[in-house]
Amino acid sequence: MFEIQLIFAVALFSIGLYGISSKSDFLRIFFALEMLLNAVILMLAVSAQHLNLAQNLSLAYMVIVLATLEAAAGVLIFMIAHKVSNKIEPDGFNVDRISR
Repeated sequence: MFEIQLIFAVALFSIGLYGISSKSDFLRIFFALEMLLNAVILMLAVSAQHLNLAQNLSLAYMVIVLATLEAAAGVLIFMIAHKVSNKIEPDGFNVDRISR
C-alpha cells in the first residue's frame, strides 16, 4: 500500500510540474503550484505513516498551514493582476502601471 500511495504522490507532483511549465495564465499556474504542495504533503504523510515518525506528520501539518498562506497570497496577487491589467496572462502585464 505504501508504494501505491508514493507512486500517486509522485504522479501528482509530475502533473504539477507539467502544469507550471506549460501554462501561461495565473490561475492555471496557481493550481499547478497547489498540486505540487499537495503532493509534498501526501509524501510526508505517507512516509510518516509507514515509518511511524511523528516528526514527518508535524512537518506535514506545518506545510498545510504554509500552503494555506500561499493560497491566500496567490489569490491576492491574481486579484491585483486582474484589476490592473484586466487580463490573467502574465505576458499581458505592464509593470509600469503597477509601480505608480
